[in-house]
Amino acid sequence: MRLWRQFDYLFLLAIFGLVGYGLMMVHSATCAPDCDRFTPSSSSAFRQGLYALAGLAVMTLLTAVHYRAYRTLAYYGYGFSLLTLAAVLVVGRGEAEFGVRRWIPLGLFDVQPSELAKVFLVIALARFLSDRDGPLSLRRALASIGLLVPPLGLVFLQPDLGTSLSFVAIWFGMVAMAGARPLHLGLISLSAVLAAPGGWLLMREYQRARLLHFIETVANPESDPFGEGYNILQARISIGSGGMFGRGWLEGTQTQLDYLRVKQSDFIFSVLAEEMGFVGAMVLFGLLLLLLFRIARAAEKARDDFGRLAAFGVGCMLFFQSFVNLGTNLTLLPVTGVPLPLVSFGGSAMIAFCAAFGVVQSILIRSKRRAYTFTS
Repeated sequence: MRLWRQFDYLFLLAIFGLVGYGLMMVHSATCAPDCDRFTPSSSSAFRQGLYALAGLAVMTLLTAVHYRAYRTLAYYGYGFSLLTLAAVLVVGRGEAEFGVRRWIPLGLFDVQPSELAKVFLVIALARFLSDRDGPLSLRRALASIGLLVPPLGLVFLQPDLGTSLSFVAIWFGMVAMAGARPLHLGLISLSAVLAAPGGWLLMREYQRARLLHFIETVANPESDPFGEGYNILQARISIGSGGMFGRGWLEGTQTQLDYLRVKQSDFIFSVLAEEMGFVGAMVLFGLLLLLLFRIARAAEKARDDFGRLAAFGVGCMLFFQSFVNLGTNLTLLPVTGVPLPLVSFGGSAMIAFCAAFGVVQSILIRSKRRAYTFTS
């Protein structure tokens, strides 16, 4: 079919590269200390592979649908995402120690609605911000906060600070792309800074402790080596021990001897840097940059404002999560639990990103204004 000749294969190559990298690292992070490359995949790696197959199937399906259909269904999807986020607070499960509820159990697997809600927010904002032509007024920019606040508040109550910040980053980036004046963006940013003390008071005690200990650990890495500073210190050791070419796959001592915690998700980059070294980390950065550039290309080629804003919103989501996860591993940012897209273990995040990429591909293959036929 001629329509599929516009398919971006470099975009797909970057996705496959990151997924493959992730499967290798998840296996290394979760297999037994005596496993080797010839043993069967760990259960986590096998499950991640199934999530990846499901995500690629979703991406193919959403690519086949004309992206304008997503504009029509934008608010319905947004409403559905709010219902699922509210359901988490009632029937969800999580970490009892911190009073966290983030997942809805569905028998064979759990769903994290906040991951999918990001995609629905991108589509809803793209529709709202593209409904009127011309520069984005301050009034309309502020009105768009009405779409941001409900999912932001529901996710903050789970509580999930990292995902809450993801919503804010998506909204801010899309408002800027929609044509908001720099003065208006400055006023909004200033308002956010002034409201920060209120956010501090609303945070849970363990969240405030993480931020305070992060500041202490940056100033003195040995300040709390067995408490809140443990993860930061071990991540720094793992990355530093990798050197130029790494210790080799399945050979990382920090990883295999379980010095790293949450290594299959939050600190997956530390696993990669220890075993693949600086060269392996650069390959990862290259794949992420390639993916971002192809999304930017889709936004540039979009035939209308809705397509342009939707593609850009997906790019904001990818950039922010990558930046925060890598910043956490490099001890530049506090630990917030944000996964590395397509690499960290997690089914909901994998499927959500693949769905978002399906929307981007749909925008790209329909970027030409000529009408395509379904004949070869």
